[in-house]
Amino acid sequence: MWDLLKDVWLLFGRLFPFPTRPGLRRIGNPDRSSPVLVTCNFELTVREVIKTLERDGIAAWLLVAPTKGVNVWCAGGAGDFTADTVISIIKTTGIESLVDHRWLILPQLSANGVNFWTLKERSGWNPRFGPAHIKDLGAYLARNRWRTDPEHRRVTFGIKDRFVMGTNLGFNVSLLLALPLLIASAWMPGLWWKTLPLLFVLSVASSLLVFWLPGKIGVQKGLSLGLLASAAFVVASWIAWPLGPWTLLAWTGWILLLAAFVGYDMPSWSPLWRQDMKELVAGIKTTRVEIVPEKCIACHLCDVVCPVGVFGFNAATKKYEVQNLDACVACGACIENCPTDAIVNNFREGVCSCPTCYIIEGVGKIGGRKGKQPTTETSPVAVAASACDAGACGCDGSSQGR
Repeated sequence: MWDLLKDVWLLFGRLFPFPTRPGLRRIGNPDRSSPVLVTCNFELTVREVIKTLERDGIAAWLLVAPTKGVNVWCAGGAGDFTADTVISIIKTTGIESLVDHRWLILPQLSANGVNFWTLKERSGWNPRFGPAHIKDLGAYLARNRWRTDPEHRRVTFGIKDRFVMGTNLGFNVSLLLALPLLIASAWMPGLWWKTLPLLFVLSVASSLLVFWLPGKIGVQKGLSLGLLASAAFVVASWIAWPLGPWTLLAWTGWILLLAAFVGYDMPSWSPLWRQDMKELVAGIKTTRVEIVPEKCIACHLCDVVCPVGVFGFNAATKKYEVQNLDACVACGACIENCPTDAIVNNFREGVCSCPTCYIIEGVGKIGGRKGKQPTTETSPVAVAASACDAGACGCDGSSQGR
Protein backbone atom coordinates (compact mmCIF):
# COMPACT_ATOMS: atom_id res chain seq x y z
CA MET A 1 0.00 0.00 0.00
CA TRP A 2 2.83 2.38 0.87
CA ASP A 3 4.47 1.74 -2.51
CA LEU A 4 1.13 2.42 -4.23
CA LEU A 5 0.76 5.72 -2.38
CA LYS A 6 4.31 6.68 -3.36
CA ASP A 7 3.59 5.81 -7.00
CA VAL A 8 0.50 8.02 -7.00
CA TRP A 9 2.40 10.90 -5.43
CA LEU A 10 5.29 10.54 -7.87
CA LEU A 11 2.84 10.59 -10.77
CA PHE A 12 1.72 14.09 -9.77
CA GLY A 13 4.30 15.59 -7.42
CA ARG A 14 7.71 15.18 -9.00
CA LEU A 15 8.49 18.83 -8.42
CA PHE A 16 8.97 18.08 -4.74
CA PRO A 17 12.00 16.24 -3.30
CA PHE A 18 11.33 12.63 -2.36
CA PRO A 19 14.50 11.25 -0.78
CA THR A 20 15.49 7.68 -0.14
CA ARG A 21 18.41 6.52 1.95
CA PRO A 22 21.84 7.23 0.37
CA GLY A 23 24.38 4.45 0.40
CA LEU A 24 25.32 1.23 -1.37
CA ARG A 25 22.80 -1.12 -2.96
CA ARG A 26 23.66 -4.63 -4.15
CA ILE A 27 21.75 -5.57 -7.28
CA GLY A 28 21.72 -9.34 -7.77
CA ASN A 29 24.96 -10.98 -6.68
CA PRO A 30 27.71 -8.58 -7.70
CA ASP A 31 31.33 -9.65 -7.49
CA ARG A 32 34.66 -7.86 -7.60
CA SER A 33 34.40 -7.29 -11.36
CA SER A 34 30.78 -6.08 -11.43
CA PRO A 35 30.03 -2.55 -12.66
CA VAL A 36 29.70 0.32 -10.21
CA LEU A 37 26.94 2.80 -10.99
CA VAL A 38 26.00 6.10 -9.36
CA THR A 39 22.59 7.72 -9.16
CA CYS A 40 20.72 10.33 -7.12
CA ASN A 41 18.67 9.57 -3.99
CA PHE A 42 15.35 10.53 -5.58
CA GLU A 43 13.07 7.62 -4.63
CA LEU A 44 11.58 7.12 -8.10
CA THR A 45 14.96 7.13 -9.87
CA VAL A 46 16.49 4.58 -7.50
CA ARG A 47 13.51 2.27 -7.90
CA GLU A 48 13.60 2.56 -11.68
CA VAL A 49 17.34 1.85 -11.86
CA ILE A 50 17.02 -1.22 -9.63
CA LYS A 51 13.99 -2.48 -11.56
CA THR A 52 15.82 -2.10 -14.88
CA LEU A 53 18.95 -3.89 -13.69
CA GLU A 54 16.93 -6.73 -12.17
CA ARG A 55 14.80 -7.03 -15.31
CA ASP A 56 17.93 -7.38 -17.46
CA GLY A 57 19.60 -9.78 -15.02
CA ILE A 58 22.56 -7.46 -14.39
CA ALA A 59 24.51 -7.82 -11.15
CA ALA A 60 25.90 -4.44 -10.12
CA TRP A 61 26.91 -2.16 -7.28
CA LEU A 62 24.70 0.93 -7.07
CA LEU A 63 25.92 4.01 -5.21
CA VAL A 64 22.99 6.22 -4.20
CA ALA A 65 24.42 9.71 -3.74
CA PRO A 66 22.97 12.27 -1.31
CA THR A 67 21.27 14.75 -3.68
CA LYS A 68 18.60 16.02 -1.27
CA GLY A 69 15.98 13.74 -2.77
CA VAL A 70 16.06 15.50 -6.14
CA ASN A 71 16.32 13.86 -9.57
CA VAL A 72 19.63 13.64 -11.43
CA TRP A 73 19.28 16.56 -13.86
CA CYS A 74 17.74 19.03 -11.40
CA ALA A 75 20.22 18.08 -8.67
CA GLY A 76 23.12 18.60 -11.08
CA GLY A 77 21.81 21.98 -12.17
CA ALA A 78 21.24 23.06 -8.56
CA GLY A 79 24.75 22.07 -7.44
CA ASP A 80 23.58 19.11 -5.34
CA PHE A 81 24.97 16.38 -7.63
CA THR A 82 28.64 17.24 -8.11
CA ALA A 83 32.08 15.63 -8.10
CA ASP A 84 32.16 16.24 -4.34
CA THR A 85 28.83 14.41 -3.94
CA VAL A 86 30.13 11.39 -5.85
CA ILE A 87 33.46 11.34 -4.00
CA SER A 88 31.64 11.43 -0.66
CA ILE A 89 29.53 8.37 -1.49
CA ILE A 90 32.59 6.49 -2.77
CA LYS A 91 34.44 7.10 0.49
CA THR A 92 31.57 6.48 2.89
CA THR A 93 30.36 3.20 1.34
CA GLY A 94 33.73 1.46 1.15
CA ILE A 95 33.11 0.42 -2.46
CA GLU A 96 36.84 0.59 -3.16
CA SER A 97 37.38 -2.54 -1.06
CA LEU A 98 34.62 -4.47 -2.85
CA VAL A 99 35.83 -4.26 -6.46
CA ASP A 100 39.15 -4.77 -8.26
CA HIS A 101 38.55 -2.09 -10.89
CA ARG A 102 38.10 1.67 -10.72
CA TRP A 103 35.47 2.28 -13.39
CA LEU A 104 32.50 4.40 -12.38
CA ILE A 105 29.33 4.82 -14.45
CA LEU A 106 27.43 8.07 -14.01
CA PRO A 107 24.04 9.08 -15.40
CA GLN A 108 24.65 11.17 -18.49
CA LEU A 109 22.23 13.82 -17.23
CA SER A 110 24.42 14.42 -14.18
CA ALA A 111 27.04 16.04 -16.43
CA ASN A 112 25.58 19.49 -15.81
CA GLY A 113 26.82 19.21 -12.23
CA VAL A 114 29.57 16.58 -12.15
CA ASN A 115 32.89 17.72 -13.56
CA PHE A 116 34.51 14.70 -15.22
CA TRP A 117 38.09 15.90 -14.78
CA THR A 118 37.72 16.92 -11.15
CA LEU A 119 36.12 13.61 -10.27
CA LYS A 120 38.79 11.62 -12.11
CA GLU A 121 41.67 13.54 -10.54
CA ARG A 122 40.40 13.66 -6.95
CA SER A 123 38.81 10.22 -6.64
CA GLY A 124 41.31 8.05 -8.48
CA TRP A 125 38.40 6.44 -10.33
CA ASN A 126 37.77 6.46 -14.09
CA PRO A 127 34.30 7.95 -14.58
CA ARG A 128 32.10 7.39 -17.62
CA PHE A 129 28.83 9.01 -18.54
CA GLY A 130 26.28 6.32 -19.32
CA PRO A 131 23.02 6.58 -21.28
CA ALA A 132 20.53 9.42 -20.87
CA HIS A 133 17.62 7.06 -20.21
CA ILE A 134 17.41 4.36 -17.55
CA LYS A 135 15.80 1.95 -20.02
CA ASP A 136 19.04 1.84 -22.04
CA LEU A 137 21.23 0.74 -19.11
CA GLY A 138 21.13 -2.94 -20.04
CA ALA A 139 22.21 -2.35 -23.63
CA TYR A 140 24.89 0.05 -22.47
CA LEU A 141 26.40 -2.38 -19.95
CA ALA A 142 26.32 -5.22 -22.47
CA ARG A 143 28.60 -3.33 -24.85
CA ASN A 144 32.33 -3.88 -24.93
CA ARG A 145 34.06 -1.41 -22.60
CA TRP A 146 30.71 0.24 -21.85
CA ARG A 147 30.77 2.76 -24.68
CA THR A 148 27.71 4.89 -25.23
CA ASP A 149 25.90 4.64 -28.55
CA PRO A 150 25.24 8.15 -29.91
CA GLU A 151 21.47 7.58 -29.81
CA HIS A 152 21.69 6.64 -26.13
CA ARG A 153 23.17 10.06 -25.31
CA ARG A 154 20.10 11.95 -26.50
CA VAL A 155 17.05 12.66 -24.40
CA THR A 156 13.64 12.05 -25.91
CA PHE A 157 10.16 13.21 -24.94
CA GLY A 158 7.84 10.38 -25.90
CA ILE A 159 4.10 10.32 -25.39
CA LYS A 160 4.31 8.42 -22.08
CA ASP A 161 6.80 10.95 -20.70
CA ARG A 162 4.68 13.82 -22.00
CA PHE A 163 1.60 12.47 -20.25
CA VAL A 164 3.43 12.08 -16.93
CA MET A 165 4.96 15.53 -17.17
CA GLY A 166 1.59 16.97 -18.16
CA THR A 167 -0.01 15.56 -15.00
CA ASN A 168 2.80 17.06 -12.94
CA LEU A 169 2.40 20.42 -14.66
CA GLY A 170 -1.35 20.34 -14.03
CA PHE A 171 -0.93 19.41 -10.39
CA ASN A 172 1.65 22.08 -9.69
CA VAL A 173 0.02 24.99 -11.52
CA SER A 174 -3.19 24.08 -9.68
CA LEU A 175 -1.31 24.31 -6.38
CA LEU A 176 0.24 27.58 -7.49
CA LEU A 177 -3.08 29.20 -8.39
CA ALA A 178 -5.40 27.52 -5.89
CA LEU A 179 -5.20 30.23 -3.22
CA PRO A 180 -5.54 33.23 -5.60
CA LEU A 181 -8.51 31.54 -7.28
CA LEU A 182 -10.11 30.77 -3.94
CA ILE A 183 -9.80 34.43 -2.92
CA ALA A 184 -11.18 35.58 -6.28
CA SER A 185 -14.16 33.28 -5.79
CA ALA A 186 -15.41 35.63 -3.07
CA TRP A 187 -16.35 38.01 -5.91
CA MET A 188 -16.85 35.38 -8.65
CA PRO A 189 -18.51 32.37 -6.99
CA GLY A 190 -17.37 29.00 -8.27
CA LEU A 191 -14.34 30.33 -10.12
CA TRP A 192 -11.84 28.11 -8.29
CA TRP A 193 -13.61 24.76 -8.71
CA LYS A 194 -14.38 25.50 -12.36
CA THR A 195 -10.86 26.71 -13.17
CA LEU A 196 -8.71 24.06 -11.45
CA PRO A 197 -10.01 21.09 -13.52
CA LEU A 198 -9.67 23.26 -16.62
CA LEU A 199 -6.05 24.04 -15.72
CA PHE A 200 -5.29 20.37 -15.28
CA VAL A 201 -6.84 19.39 -18.61
CA LEU A 202 -5.04 22.21 -20.44
CA SER A 203 -1.73 21.18 -18.86
CA VAL A 204 -2.00 17.56 -19.95
CA ALA A 205 -3.21 18.57 -23.41
CA SER A 206 -0.39 21.12 -23.77
CA SER A 207 2.21 18.46 -23.04
CA LEU A 208 0.65 15.71 -25.15
CA LEU A 209 0.04 17.94 -28.18
CA VAL A 210 3.19 20.06 -28.00
CA PHE A 211 4.72 18.68 -31.22
CA TRP A 212 1.52 19.24 -33.23
CA LEU A 213 0.32 22.62 -31.98
CA PRO A 214 1.21 25.48 -34.37
CA GLY A 215 3.55 28.25 -33.28
CA LYS A 216 6.83 28.37 -31.41
CA ILE A 217 7.34 26.70 -28.07
CA GLY A 218 5.92 28.67 -25.17
CA VAL A 219 3.08 31.20 -25.23
CA GLN A 220 2.47 30.78 -28.97
CA LYS A 221 1.71 27.06 -28.62
CA GLY A 222 -0.30 27.83 -25.50
CA LEU A 223 -2.48 30.27 -27.42
CA SER A 224 -2.95 27.70 -30.17
CA LEU A 225 -4.21 25.26 -27.58
CA GLY A 226 -6.38 27.99 -26.08
CA LEU A 227 -8.03 28.68 -29.44
CA LEU A 228 -8.83 24.98 -29.85
CA ALA A 229 -10.18 24.71 -26.32
CA SER A 230 -12.20 27.93 -26.68
CA ALA A 231 -13.75 26.72 -29.91
CA ALA A 232 -14.71 23.43 -28.25
CA PHE A 233 -16.17 25.36 -25.31
CA VAL A 234 -18.27 27.60 -27.58
CA VAL A 235 -19.67 24.60 -29.47
CA ALA A 236 -20.40 22.76 -26.21
CA SER A 237 -22.16 25.81 -24.76
CA TRP A 238 -24.40 26.12 -27.82
CA ILE A 239 -25.34 22.43 -27.60
CA ALA A 240 -25.48 21.72 -23.87
CA TRP A 241 -25.79 24.87 -21.77
CA PRO A 242 -26.59 28.18 -23.50
CA LEU A 243 -24.70 31.13 -22.01
CA GLY A 244 -25.19 34.85 -22.41
CA PRO A 245 -22.85 36.56 -24.89
CA TRP A 246 -20.84 38.38 -22.21
CA THR A 247 -20.47 35.25 -20.07
CA LEU A 248 -19.40 33.28 -23.12
CA LEU A 249 -16.88 35.97 -24.09
CA ALA A 250 -15.48 36.11 -20.56
CA TRP A 251 -14.95 32.36 -20.38
CA THR A 252 -13.33 32.10 -23.80
CA GLY A 253 -10.95 34.90 -22.84
CA TRP A 254 -10.22 33.15 -19.53
CA ILE A 255 -9.47 29.88 -21.35
CA LEU A 256 -7.06 31.69 -23.67
CA LEU A 257 -5.27 33.31 -20.72
CA LEU A 258 -4.93 30.02 -18.83
CA ALA A 259 -3.70 28.21 -21.93
CA ALA A 260 -1.07 30.90 -22.56
CA PHE A 261 0.12 30.56 -18.96
CA VAL A 262 0.31 26.77 -19.26
CA GLY A 263 2.16 27.08 -22.57
CA TYR A 264 4.69 29.36 -20.93
CA ASP A 265 5.32 26.95 -18.04
CA MET A 266 5.17 23.65 -19.96
CA PRO A 267 8.78 23.66 -21.27
CA SER A 268 10.05 23.64 -17.67
CA TRP A 269 8.67 20.08 -17.46
CA SER A 270 10.41 18.88 -20.60
CA PRO A 271 14.01 17.98 -21.45
CA LEU A 272 13.99 19.63 -24.88
CA TRP A 273 13.56 23.39 -24.50
CA ARG A 274 15.29 26.23 -22.71
CA GLN A 275 13.10 28.15 -20.30
CA ASP A 276 14.08 31.66 -21.35
CA MET A 277 11.51 34.47 -21.09
CA LYS A 278 12.12 36.06 -24.51
CA GLU A 279 12.03 32.70 -26.20
CA LEU A 280 8.88 31.49 -24.43
CA VAL A 281 6.92 34.75 -24.74
CA ALA A 282 8.09 36.25 -28.04
CA GLY A 283 9.68 33.23 -29.74
CA ILE A 284 13.06 35.00 -29.91
CA LYS A 285 16.03 32.65 -29.61
CA THR A 286 18.52 34.13 -27.15
CA THR A 287 20.76 31.14 -26.46
CA ARG A 288 24.35 31.71 -27.50
CA VAL A 289 27.00 29.00 -27.48
CA GLU A 290 30.08 28.49 -29.64
CA ILE A 291 33.42 26.72 -29.47
CA VAL A 292 36.63 28.72 -29.79
CA PRO A 293 38.68 26.63 -32.29
CA GLU A 294 42.03 27.70 -30.85
CA LYS A 295 41.07 26.32 -27.43
CA CYS A 296 39.36 23.11 -28.55
CA ILE A 297 41.48 19.97 -28.02
CA ALA A 298 38.82 17.65 -29.51
CA CYS A 299 38.47 15.66 -26.30
CA HIS A 300 34.93 14.70 -27.41
CA LEU A 301 33.30 15.40 -24.05
CA CYS A 302 31.04 18.24 -25.21
CA ASP A 303 29.33 15.85 -27.61
CA VAL A 304 29.23 13.01 -25.06
CA VAL A 305 27.52 15.04 -22.34
CA CYS A 306 25.16 17.07 -24.55
CA PRO A 307 21.69 15.51 -24.23
CA VAL A 308 20.30 17.08 -27.41
CA GLY A 309 23.08 16.79 -30.00
CA VAL A 310 24.22 20.40 -30.29
CA PHE A 311 27.84 19.60 -31.15
CA GLY A 312 29.50 17.76 -34.02
CA PHE A 313 32.99 16.91 -35.22
CA ASN A 314 34.45 18.81 -38.17
CA ALA A 315 36.71 16.40 -40.03
CA ALA A 316 38.42 19.23 -41.91
CA THR A 317 39.49 21.21 -38.85
CA LYS A 318 39.61 18.20 -36.51
CA LYS A 319 37.73 20.27 -33.97
CA TYR A 320 34.28 20.18 -32.47
CA GLU A 321 31.79 22.88 -33.37
CA VAL A 322 28.18 23.92 -32.76
CA GLN A 323 26.03 22.29 -35.44
CA ASN A 324 22.53 22.45 -33.95
CA LEU A 325 22.13 25.60 -31.84
CA ASP A 326 18.32 25.50 -32.00
CA ALA A 327 18.34 22.29 -29.94
CA CYS A 328 20.38 23.79 -27.08
CA VAL A 329 18.61 23.69 -23.70
CA ALA A 330 21.37 25.60 -21.86
CA CYS A 331 21.81 22.81 -19.31
CA GLY A 332 25.49 23.72 -18.92
CA ALA A 333 26.86 20.17 -19.15
CA CYS A 334 29.32 21.15 -21.89
CA ILE A 335 30.50 24.17 -19.87
CA GLU A 336 30.96 22.07 -16.76
CA ASN A 337 33.10 19.49 -18.54
CA CYS A 338 35.11 21.43 -21.13
CA PRO A 339 38.69 21.19 -19.78
CA THR A 340 39.99 24.26 -21.64
CA ASP A 341 37.08 26.70 -21.27
CA ALA A 342 36.67 26.62 -25.04
CA ILE A 343 32.90 27.09 -24.99
CA VAL A 344 31.61 30.67 -25.07
CA ASN A 345 28.02 31.00 -23.85
CA ASN A 346 25.38 33.13 -22.18
CA PHE A 347 23.93 30.36 -20.01
CA ARG A 348 24.75 32.05 -16.71
CA GLU A 349 22.58 35.06 -17.59
CA GLY A 350 19.48 33.26 -16.37
CA VAL A 351 18.62 29.83 -17.70
CA CYS A 352 15.10 29.46 -16.44
CA SER A 353 12.32 32.01 -16.05
CA CYS A 354 9.33 29.69 -15.61
CA PRO A 355 6.97 30.15 -12.62
CA THR A 356 7.92 26.74 -11.21
CA CYS A 357 11.61 27.59 -11.04
CA TYR A 358 10.93 31.03 -9.59
CA ILE A 359 9.21 29.29 -6.70
CA ILE A 360 12.04 26.79 -6.23
CA GLU A 361 14.67 29.52 -6.34
CA GLY A 362 12.70 31.63 -3.88
CA VAL A 363 12.39 28.77 -1.41
CA GLY A 364 16.10 28.07 -1.83
CA LYS A 365 17.00 31.68 -1.02
CA ILE A 366 14.77 31.65 2.05
CA GLY A 367 16.48 28.46 3.20
CA GLY A 368 19.95 29.92 2.60
CA ARG A 369 20.75 27.52 -0.21
CA LYS A 370 24.14 28.02 -1.83
CA GLY A 371 24.66 28.15 -5.57
CA LYS A 372 26.97 26.01 -7.67
CA GLN A 373 30.65 26.15 -6.90
CA PRO A 374 33.09 27.15 -9.63
CA THR A 375 34.57 24.35 -11.66
CA THR A 376 38.07 23.21 -10.82
CA GLU A 377 40.49 23.89 -13.67
CA THR A 378 42.43 21.03 -15.23
CA SER A 379 45.60 21.09 -17.30
CA PRO A 380 44.83 21.02 -21.05
CA VAL A 381 48.04 19.08 -21.74
CA ALA A 382 47.18 16.29 -19.32
CA VAL A 383 43.63 16.14 -20.62
CA ALA A 384 44.64 15.93 -24.25
CA ALA A 385 46.94 13.06 -23.49
CA SER A 386 44.45 10.99 -21.52
CA ALA A 387 40.85 11.67 -22.46
CA CYS A 388 39.99 9.26 -25.26
CA ASP A 389 43.12 7.12 -24.92
CA ALA A 390 41.82 6.02 -21.53
CA GLY A 391 38.38 5.40 -22.97
CA ALA A 392 37.01 7.37 -20.07
CA CYS A 393 34.92 9.79 -22.08
CA GLY A 394 32.65 7.00 -23.23
CA CYS A 395 33.19 7.70 -26.93
CA ASP A 396 32.71 5.16 -29.65
CA GLY A 397 36.40 4.49 -30.11
CA SER A 398 36.62 6.04 -33.55
CA SER A 399 39.42 8.37 -34.60
CA GLN A 400 37.25 11.47 -34.41
CA GLY A 401 37.92 13.70 -31.47
CA ARG A 402 41.53 12.57 -31.10
